[in-house]
Amino acid sequence: MSILGIEFTARREVNPGDLEKVWQVLSDISNMPRYWRGHREVEILSRDDDAYIVRIRFAFPGLNNRGVAKIEVHGKEKAVVINYVEGPIKGYVKNYISNNVLISQWNVRITPFFLIIKPWIKRHFMSGAGNALARIVGEAVD
Repeated sequence: MSILGIEFTARREVNPGDLEKVWQVLSDISNMPRYWRGHREVEILSRDDDAYIVRIRFAFPGLNNRGVAKIEVHGKEKAVVINYVEGPIKGYVKNYISNNVLISQWNVRITPFFLIIKPWIKRHFMSGAGNALARIVGEAVD
């Protein structure tokens, strides 16, 4: 892993009876900001079947708070892969359901500008991912 890299995995148990509802929430790209609070806005620029190109405005202020991602929704595998291609974060986040667990697997790189606060960013991302998984599961069971 490079000095700019951040890797981790977050998990949340899911009641087997709620798996389909959790998938419906997870795979709804337009509602990402509702659960992934680090994404203030997600604008779908284009869609080709289950692949989206989106513009993201991240929750932190400043000029460097926008990016572009390619998002692929894999219904058969129950996976949503976000590939950040432009902006302050690059790399991928794979969110998926395996057995009775909702998993968020992160492999991203920050820009050198953020290197000095990388430990804080990693803790923040890990906490945010855990909270997002809890919100997704909570939405599905309400």
